[in-house]
Amino acid sequence: MLYSIIIPVYNEEKRINKNIDEIFDFFYKQKVETEIIFVNDGSIDRTEDILREYQKKYKFKIISYKKNRGKGYAVKQGILSSKGDWAVFFDIDLATPLEEFNHFLSIKKQDVDHIIIGSRRLKESNIKKSESGIRVFLGSAFTKISNLLVPNVTDFTCGFKCFSKEAKQIIFPLAKIDRWGFDTELLYIAKLKNISIRQMAVKWRHDDDSRVNVIKAVFSSLHEIFQMKINQMKGFYK
Repeated sequence: MLYSIIIPVYNEEKRINKNIDEIFDFFYKQKVETEIIFVNDGSIDRTEDILREYQKKYKFKIISYKKNRGKGYAVKQGILSSKGDWAVFFDIDLATPLEEFNHFLSIKKQDVDHIIIGSRRLKESNIKKSESGIRVFLGSAFTKISNLLVPNVTDFTCGFKCFSKEAKQIIFPLAKIDRWGFDTELLYIAKLKNISIRQMAVKWRHDDDSRVNVIKAVFSSLHEIFQMKINQMKGFYK
């Protein structure tokens, strides 16, 4: 069974140098076949140059384009180009540690769900370093609003998500949202298509170097959630 690992990056020259060896060391030690895909989302620093240099050391694929389109667009490009029986995406900051991939494998063996998503909000989740109070509050508010479209999901924005080949082939060609609300859209399409979703408690550590403007992200996402409902009413998710 082949597992596709998709890692979107935007202006991540520092984190790539810091974490890429750890990523490849981890997956080389796994007893599973993987393909690793980095998607350079229009970076204007040395992200692409650094990735090209690392291709001399490691085997992986790079998808790159000039204009920044958003994390949702980057993930979609990586997923649609992947060949794996499962596609897994996570963030280069490794806020969700790589060991959660093994957790995902153990759940997949016992379960028939086609989507497995990391959650920082389950009782068994282990938060090593929490976000600021305002981030937690706004994140909770965003979850409650997203629950209007997809009930019972406890964490939409955790950066660790896994899709079976069947799920990715149905969901990603229909996805329209390129930026902050894309996680909610993926799960909303899954709900509309009656594709099962399993939540997985994860370990997680907030990265102080996070450059996400959480207030801007939340309000942008709210607009995108409204757009999702319009898309559904127009039949775009059929």
